[in-house]
Amino acid sequence: MEAWFISDIHLKTAEERNGQILLRFLRSLLEKNPKQVHLFMLGDIFDLWIGPSEFFARRFPEHMQALKDLIAAGGKVTFIEGNHDVHVEKYFEKKLGVKVFVEAQYFQIDNLKVRVEHGDLINLNDEKYLKYRAFIRNPRYKFILYMFPGWLWNWAGTRASKKSRDKSGEYRARNEAQLLAMIRKHTERAYQEEPFDVIVSGHMHVFDDHMTTVNGKPVRTVNLGSWFEEKVRVFHIKDGQCDWVALN
Repeated sequence: MEAWFISDIHLKTAEERNGQILLRFLRSLLEKNPKQVHLFMLGDIFDLWIGPSEFFARRFPEHMQALKDLIAAGGKVTFIEGNHDVHVEKYFEKKLGVKVFVEAQYFQIDNLKVRVEHGDLINLNDEKYLKYRAFIRNPRYKFILYMFPGWLWNWAGTRASKKSRDKSGEYRARNEAQLLAMIRKHTERAYQEEPFDVIVSGHMHVFDDHMTTVNGKPVRTVNLGSWFEEKVRVFHIKDGQCDWVALN
């Protein structure tokens, strides 16, 4: 098994740098043994994708085709929704064959039990976001998302995400040590729910790869950071060994 983990790319267009890097990466997975490939997309792959509207899919036709080709060749793709890509299951599952989840999931990858999640429950102090999450994830309100066309969500979301990103970027720069502590504290909490060997998350936009001990057991805690950095790297597990692979 060869597992790959990506998150927090925040694609706005297919033509931008990270859009092209992602497309090359997806196509490269087809050049391997696709039947042994499992790609984990841990949310915020897109800067905005709300609901099943094909408005968003039409912006990334080559990326959608690359995912479809990978699955057709025997590969597996798991999508854990983020806070920028919400209720996408109707498109990704029905059109592409991608398995979509919202909450944390567990997978046995070779000799490692791996917990994967977006990571938006790491910061339990962000009460404003937690209230927003509770609303947006409530199935009773899902129909509201479907009432408006994709272009309208895109217009509103683009304006909101820029303001949010500017504020959160400044906050991360000032509080990186505190955010790392949150990530590692979350690992301890999550382990009490169900033990694992490796936990992989995103959302925080802070790169972390740390070995710790929980209940006397060694645990690797990984946060994927974001693709806003100068160099893009993805987490990789093959034959039970973990490493990082640089993309260009």
